[in-house]
Amino acid sequence: MAPYIMKMYGRKAVYIGLNIFTALGFLIFSLANNVPSLYAARIVQGIPTFALFMSTFVVGEYSHPKRRGYFVSIKKSMVSIGSLLCHSLGMCCTWKQIAAFAILPYILSLILTLTWRESPSFLALTEQYDECEKSHRWLFGDNTKNKTELEELISTQMNARKLAKNKRNMRTVIKKLLKKEFIKPFLIVSLLTIVIDASGKYYMIAYVVQILTEVMNDRSVAAYMTIGSDILTLAALIISCFVIRCCKRRTLLFTSGITCVFLMCLTSLITFLKSHYHIGESLYWWFIPSIILSNVFVVNVGIVPSGFAIMSEIFPLEYKGIGVCSTGLVFVIMFSLVMKFTPLMMEKTGIEGTFGIYALHVVVCLFILYFILNETKDKTLQEIEKEIRGIKQAKFNEYYFNDKPLIQA
Repeated sequence: MAPYIMKMYGRKAVYIGLNIFTALGFLIFSLANNVPSLYAARIVQGIPTFALFMSTFVVGEYSHPKRRGYFVSIKKSMVSIGSLLCHSLGMCCTWKQIAAFAILPYILSLILTLTWRESPSFLALTEQYDECEKSHRWLFGDNTKNKTELEELISTQMNARKLAKNKRNMRTVIKKLLKKEFIKPFLIVSLLTIVIDASGKYYMIAYVVQILTEVMNDRSVAAYMTIGSDILTLAALIISCFVIRCCKRRTLLFTSGITCVFLMCLTSLITFLKSHYHIGESLYWWFIPSIILSNVFVVNVGIVPSGFAIMSEIFPLEYKGIGVCSTGLVFVIMFSLVMKFTPLMMEKTGIEGTFGIYALHVVVCLFILYFILNETKDKTLQEIEKEIRGIKQAKFNEYYFNDKPLIQA
């Protein structure tokens, strides 16, 4: 429901609601004294889980093309800070105290959200063109290039609405969703979601203690190495803010993806040799954890920032609502499958089988992405939309503006 509420009431209103629900969930957690209260807290927090995915698209709308990449990286850094705080506080605080502490960031987020102007993209989509101009100027400035981008944004939406007028029956909607400009971004985002999940972005946060304990056979040492993993993740995401500014999205994604596959296969191979043939046991206690932590670094310095940056840019504006909804469902389904099946895979196939299976998923997805993924670095959302539609500037003007000059159109 959130994408449609977002389309009707704007990004700001939805974000305020999501922050309130999340803070309320943590409040219930901190006061819970029985199992039904814990379920109630999880149900309340299930509503704003969508914010994990939606926020990436909102960053794309509110960010300048040259800054969009490292803003997404900064956003991801906040997740690693949360994980580090959670694991660190877990050594000296109760889970109720941690839940109470977790309310504070959402109160701060709520206050900051109240200072926002509404997204220019939303205002253009809803024909509030004067407000769109004010918001665009407030966010990006008033130079000539930004004025041209604003005019193109408004003109595109004005003419898109004319083309869509009186064509809102169910058959037209279904036909619209079968067009290349929706199918291609949906496929790209779905594949990127699988790559991010399979490479270990989430299951390494949740199960790193179990993984390292199985590797090292010492839970106390594994617990301290978990703190090291969180610090390494944070360092990687901070470095990624600079890396993504310098490197192209495709180059960063495929370079880090191939490196990740190599490290996961190496982990799988060495673990297999140790468990079945007892080869390299003297090196095993430090070598495998080093490879696993190196993979954590590579994933967070390359795959995560490039993947989420592309997700924030790839959908054309008129498909953003349904795009966020559909890919949000893919995100939740994949996240749930990975989080539920990872411990089962570790139990049934061991570390070697788990990492080998996930490496295979990453390889297949990267292979498909190599042929369909466009480069998006430093491009405006309108330029990316042209590439997704597969039309050049002259044809784009003819399609939307009847080949008139932009300002005249």
